Formats: sequence, C-alpha cells, structure tokens
Amino acid sequence: MLQALIGGVDESGAHIYSIDPFGSVTEETCVSTGSGSPVAYGVLEDGYSPKLTVNEGVSLVVRAVTSAMKRDAGSGDSFDVAVVTKNGYRELEAAEKDAVTASTTK
Repeated sequence: MLQALIGGVDESGAHIYSIDPFGSVTEETCVSTGSGSPVAYGVLEDGYSPKLTVNEGVSLVVRAVTSAMKRDAGSGDSFDVAVVTKNGYRELEAAEKDAVTASTTK
C-alpha cells in the first residue's frame, strides 16, 4: 500500500498534497505518512509554523523523519529529502542531513 505526498510551488505559493491508497487527494499544511507518522507528527506539530524558512522546514523534516526511524522499526534506516522552490529542485546530500541530525542531538 502506498500513500504519496506530493509538493510543489506555483504562482499562488507552496502546496503539499496527500494522496491516500484509495485515491483521495487532500491539500495539507503539514503531513506525515507511514508507521512512524505518530512520532513524526509529534515533532512536526511542535515545530511547524507557516512562517518557516526553507532551511528551517528542511531541518524540521529531517528531525521528524529521524525521530520516527529511531522509534519505529518499520520506518527503515534511510531517507531522501528533496527541496522544491521557485528556483528549482535539489536533493540534500547525506552530509547535510547528518549535520541537521548532529545539531539536534547535542
């Protein structure tokens, strides 16, 4: 079963959509999926604000997923992060994710 999260930016701003296994599409302000999502939601709900910068948002996502992976075996042991802005698309390098994780575990 798959629940996809799709995000992007258009002329009206940034958007994120959740597509559930039955095909329903909902626009969200903050979303998580999978077996570790209860843990991830705890981190997201604590740190999310619509005024986050891109870097702050990336840091929040990395912390949320890392927390879920530490507490839920079904969440696996790796993940990718892509940043989509009006300036384009880029994937974070492993060192960038590690730096965020290291800064939050001190």
